[in-house]
Amino acid sequence: MKKITLIIYIIILQQGFSQDLGQGYIANDLVQHPMQPLAKPGYLASVTDPSFPNTQIKRIANAPAGSFIAPMYSTIQAWNADESLMIVYGGGVHKLLNGQDYTFVRDMTDINPDDIEAVFWSFTDPDVLFYMDNNNDNLYRYNVQTQVKTIIVNIRTVSGCPSSSGLTGGSDIQMMSWDNDVFSFRCGNDSAYYYRISTSTLTQFNIADIAYNAPMPFPSGNLFHHEEKIYDVNGNFVRDLKIRKTEHSCLGKLSNGDDALFAIAFPPDPPEGDNTGGCLGTLIAHNATTGDCFSVTLESDYGYPKSGTHISALAHKNTEGGWVAVSSLGFQQDGVQILDQELFIAKVNELDADVYRVAHHRSDEDNIDYWGEPHVTISPTGTRLLFGSDWSGVEDGISIDSYVAELNVNTLSNTEVLSATSIIKVFTDANHETLTISGDFVNNKTDYKIYNITGQIISQSKLNDSRSIDISTISNGLYFINLSIEGRIETLKFIK
Repeated sequence: MKKITLIIYIIILQQGFSQDLGQGYIANDLVQHPMQPLAKPGYLASVTDPSFPNTQIKRIANAPAGSFIAPMYSTIQAWNADESLMIVYGGGVHKLLNGQDYTFVRDMTDINPDDIEAVFWSFTDPDVLFYMDNNNDNLYRYNVQTQVKTIIVNIRTVSGCPSSSGLTGGSDIQMMSWDNDVFSFRCGNDSAYYYRISTSTLTQFNIADIAYNAPMPFPSGNLFHHEEKIYDVNGNFVRDLKIRKTEHSCLGKLSNGDDALFAIAFPPDPPEGDNTGGCLGTLIAHNATTGDCFSVTLESDYGYPKSGTHISALAHKNTEGGWVAVSSLGFQQDGVQILDQELFIAKVNELDADVYRVAHHRSDEDNIDYWGEPHVTISPTGTRLLFGSDWSGVEDGISIDSYVAELNVNTLSNTEVLSATSIIKVFTDANHETLTISGDFVNNKTDYKIYNITGQIISQSKLNDSRSIDISTISNGLYFINLSIEGRIETLKFIK
């Protein structure tokens, strides 16, 4: 019978995912790749960017004319921990999508975060997200599968913030710490705190001028960023950053694991008296531990820092570390000059980096203002970039839809899984009744377990000689299969 390849995607549990995202792209390429005419793809259809042929772009939303369905923001992770689900925002509601094929799951009308952007996926549990409720100030642990909310703490009660003062996060709000433990907030413009869930402790920051902006936790949960300054776990000032203003910044890690802040930095106006320490460019990096900074995109190479730039440093599952994604509108917005109308990624080390330009986003703010900014968001593995676009051209400004740029499409076939030691494939027959596994070291001694999305074991045994599994009795949906291969466990997803 005819074989149909299902959605294939590898996760090495506990170890994360390691891939050089620069494969198929040119490192530090300084040649113009002008944006070429390209018809807007249909809903759930894909196109290849002719200027960057290793990138495939899929439209994953279908917003009505004059409206938008877009990423929440570049600093907020769109995908859950295993990338089986994702969230975009439009029509006044958060929308839950399948994280692999991007089909609509449901409107999340049952959550009411204090801010559109203040929805924080767990970094470890794919079913869980965190948010502070705008009505009752509870910090919730929310299961997206069961829709059960568990109160962690009432933030107003624990902080003593008076009812006359609003509770909220930063102006450019960031994620929680990458161990899901630290949540930061401010009480009006009078005081700022963080709450550590594991110890049920509240710590107030020693900051004279809150500036309507709560300090945000770095991935470690042991350092915090506020207004170009670093604070420690006791809420005390540690050091200034060598930057005039941290515009559109995102907190993440360098490749060595150190906490880092990534931002765009413009020269002072007038240029005399530059106090940034030379850290200027469309993308700059700060090591929060040492205070060192450097320019990832030097003005001498990539031009004056681009307008409309946003940064995402949330590839927490890619064990290579240091991967950052950037979207920029540019000044001419015609996609001709380097970085104008472009998406690029960078592998940022302690004091150097490689930049890879990967696609054009084809968006501007001419008709739908703020939501016309792409707000690129990198996936946990780093292999995909979510962005919003009005697909500027003959349909300029009609609507803003969400798109996903899938990287390295010509480097690794999307019908294969790159394992630690081999290529593994998963197939189903035409009737979706039999699942077949192929690949080196997969044989009749291979144990398997199939789980549903809630973690319940649906089937478990050893593969037979044909390496096929009867799935005729399981319901349609997303599943995970664990394979015990040569002493290691590897997990793949499939959809029936």
